[in-house]
Amino acid sequence: MDEKANRVYKDNVFRLLFKDESNAVELYNAINGTNYAADAVKMNMLESALFYGKLRNDISFTVDDRWIILIEHQSSVNPNMGLRCLLYVADIYKQMIETDELYKANLMSIANPDFVMLYNGQAPFPEKAVIKLSDLFIVKDGREPNLEAVVTVYNVNKGYNSDIMAHSKTLDGYAAFIAKVREYQNSGLESTESLQKSVEYCIKNGILDEFLKKNGGEIVNLLNFEWNMDDALRVRGEEGAETRAEKIAKKMLKRGTSIEIIIEDTELTEKRILELKKELKI
Repeated sequence: MDEKANRVYKDNVFRLLFKDESNAVELYNAINGTNYAADAVKMNMLESALFYGKLRNDISFTVDDRWIILIEHQSSVNPNMGLRCLLYVADIYKQMIETDELYKANLMSIANPDFVMLYNGQAPFPEKAVIKLSDLFIVKDGREPNLEAVVTVYNVNKGYNSDIMAHSKTLDGYAAFIAKVREYQNSGLESTESLQKSVEYCIKNGILDEFLKKNGGEIVNLLNFEWNMDDALRVRGEEGAETRAEKIAKKMLKRGTSIEIIIEDTELTEKRILELKKELKI
């Protein structure tokens, strides 16, 4: 399975799992050592017409009207996650706050943001790390930054962060499912068959069994749909139509953005990005 296909199936499984309030609060409690109930959670709808297509957060919810939780699932570590989370939370604040309140003399009370990234890639990575918005600032003169967003990154591959896994059965099952898909991939099975056999194995062994009984077919169908869309875009590219992703990739190349980040944000292949780079004579 290629890297884009890897991102697709893991992304869909993650979203389907944790858009449920019970699973979302279970994950939050496991990470933070809290004991909130599902009725304390309100899921946020967050889709903004920014950058490529829609800038979409994986999971966002408020807890007890005190915390805004933003959770990202990534197959590769994105060093720009601090900026992305800043844009996400600004959008949520705009949805939560009446504009007139900003101009009144009364002191406002707003929910605290909590930024989390769950890493599930195959490249070596520690159990826990931190990404900061201030790491991106052009000027770093030792002074405290006037604006900051801190993202805590947890490695959620099987065998990592055992304490969190012990307190979130859903996350532990998710990690086991991903590990099983990779195991079948490494044995030489094709992508769709790897997914189907992983679904069957997990249901048989009580791993996310109820979830997979309900959604297993959808997960495989979503992946196949994405592949069909890729084929359509490839044909359009062969006919000379420049996709929106390619236009954005060219802009990013001109700004000196790394190829890894361009791949993450546009989902173009490395080969296509290198071709664009050659066309631009960079």
